Amino acid sequence: MHAELSGLPPILIQVGTAETLLDDATRIAERLHRAGVSVRLAVWPNMLHVFPLFAPILSEGSDGCAEIGAFIRNGCA
Repeated sequence: MHAELSGLPPILIQVGTAETLLDDATRIAERLHRAGVSVRLAVWPNMLHVFPLFAPILSEGSDGCAEIGAFIRNGCA
């Protein structure tokens, strides 16, 4: 939270509303934005920590992985 953030590449932050670190995710996204970093904050309803890892058994996990893939394919924009 206290690092120098300017100059970082585009960043995708996925966080669920049931995530313990939701507040931290929103704060770092705001700090990245203020530092001029291209950042996309994706807040997923009712999802918990690392939900994309549950892709084999959770449709939202699969959707989260698809979002990551699209972010990368689109040049991280």
